[in-house]
Amino acid sequence: MIVELGIATADEINLAFNVAQTTWTELLNRVVYARTGYRTLEDYMESEDEED
Repeated sequence: MIVELGIATADEINLAFNVAQTTWTELLNRVVYARTGYRTLEDYMESEDEED
């Protein structure tokens, strides 16, 4: 979903996973935060819904 929303590419996510050595959930939350400022994908999605 992060790729579909344009937050990060699959290659970026895979690279971050290989470097970070953490769980997928934690990694994806970190990517979302780094790119959007939201702590979780759910927070980002709620924000996007409110803007529409």
